[in-house]
Amino acid sequence: MSRPAGETAAAVLERLRTAPGFTSGALLCTDLGLSRMAISKAVAQLRVQGYLIESVPHRGYRLIQDTDQPRASAVQPLLHTATLGRYWVFQPELASTNRVAAELAAAGAPQGLVVTAESQTQGRGRLGRTWHSPAGLNLYLSVLLRPDVAAVRVPQISLLTALAWRRALRDLCPRLSVAVKWPNDIWVGSRKMGGILCEMDAELDRVRHVVVGVGLNVNLSAADLPADLVGRATSALIELGAPVSRPHLLAAFLNAFEALLDDWLQGDDLGPFIAEFESCSALAGRRLRVDLGRRTVEGVATGLALDGRLRLRTDDGSELRISSGETHILGVG
Repeated sequence: MSRPAGETAAAVLERLRTAPGFTSGALLCTDLGLSRMAISKAVAQLRVQGYLIESVPHRGYRLIQDTDQPRASAVQPLLHTATLGRYWVFQPELASTNRVAAELAAAGAPQGLVVTAESQTQGRGRLGRTWHSPAGLNLYLSVLLRPDVAAVRVPQISLLTALAWRRALRDLCPRLSVAVKWPNDIWVGSRKMGGILCEMDAELDRVRHVVVGVGLNVNLSAADLPADLVGRATSALIELGAPVSRPHLLAAFLNAFEALLDDWLQGDDLGPFIAEFESCSALAGRRLRVDLGRRTVEGVATGLALDGRLRLRTDDGSELRISSGETHILGVG
């Protein structure tokens, strides 16, 4: 019985990854029980997926470079997670990874499912804003969680997500000074590098699932920025002057995120992470205007409460604890 094309390509890729040099077509046929035609088709499929494979007559095939696409075959070998990233959906283009993840969640998809795309046609941020999603440059993904927590704790997941990205970027790109801007942004300096959108499905106090959506600018160049984002957005490439491997960065995030979630689920709040949040907060000590929908307040950010609310000291000396709002930095407090 012949193998499905995806399984054949995966088997060939694994064999080439472990080979020190060229591997002959004859040896691949023998080791994998495949025909030469099947090997040739698998190599062609891998090349379409972005893998750089050299072929030389009488020597065989050699993997020169892994793909930069955020595919399971590129990311999963780098994971040490128990659930996150162990189930995967990748498409070159999707309307929205969050939408696909939510549909799969409703159909019974498991905890840890990751949905990735090379581009999104209807990517969204908070408050219904459009997320600029050019193809082949950045990371657009959604992670499905099924946490056994009260619904009131779910907003804290956005902060944990931002902290996981900060850890991943610190490990892979130590020259980047990454900050977390409450409630759901990743900043470098005064410019936004990524955004997080968490969407929950719950019944009374029972959480069915949470979809954690992320858009992160990785290899976006300054020339790729639309006019309205110049000076307001940035990327790893813009900051470092060199491209960053998207599969390696995504794997580092998933590894960090699962560790954070495991620790968070053992407690009742964000207590164990408050000091780290404070050390990388883009808002700490800054004077802010916060839009709350029907009203606007101003004050100085003094930190995070244990439940993830923003602590704001107003001009009369009182403290507000804000669950959600749009923050605008006015200056130093």
